[in-house]
Amino acid sequence: MLIVNTTFHVAESCEEAWKKWVMEEYIPDVISTNLLFNPTLFHLLVENEPGTNSYALQFEVANLSTLQEWFDHYGVTMQQSLNNRFNEDVLGFTTLMERLETVDTQIL
Repeated sequence: MLIVNTTFHVAESCEEAWKKWVMEEYIPDVISTNLLFNPTLFHLLVENEPGTNSYALQFEVANLSTLQEWFDHYGVTMQQSLNNRFNEDVLGFTTLMERLETVDTQIL
């Protein structure tokens, strides 16, 4: 199982509109592809540039080939939608993570 994490830096001036767009349009559009699933949105509690806040949006994906399929068929269009709507008021970068087995806390 892989995790696709996109961190967004959002200008406070469009923060509410961005959150509404993510929850009502972006996440449903991603889920409708049946390639990425289990979305989770986080507000990052980090120091930001003045006038901005940061968020992380994560989806699970089965494997690299499925993720590549998503990027090839949907990712560019969704990135353009974000850019057209929010211009430079919302900037993001994506990282890919692999879930590792965790230590059994019963033995610690």
